[in-house]
Amino acid sequence: MADKTLRKKRNLFIHSVGEGTINALLDDLLEDGVISQEEMYKVRYENCTVMDKARVLIDLVIGKGHRACLNFIRYICEEDPELAWKLYLPS
Repeated sequence: MADKTLRKKRNLFIHSVGEGTINALLDDLLEDGVISQEEMYKVRYENCTVMDKARVLIDLVIGKGHRACLNFIRYICEEDPELAWKLYLPS
């Protein structure tokens, strides 16, 4: 269910998230073991624009399955409640 939610919200997330929130999400996901250090660097440093970072990040999380998606949604709600509201994410 969470992965389907993120797939539906993917485009809106890419167009709405800011770099500060992306960095906070990366830190949370790394600390929780959802992503590796290498994956974090890939998102953070191999993409020039915020939209590219957002695109790679959400696709990476969706590819990791239901648990990763649930954590990602929770972190969005914690780190950026305004974005969570805009995406209509359950808190």
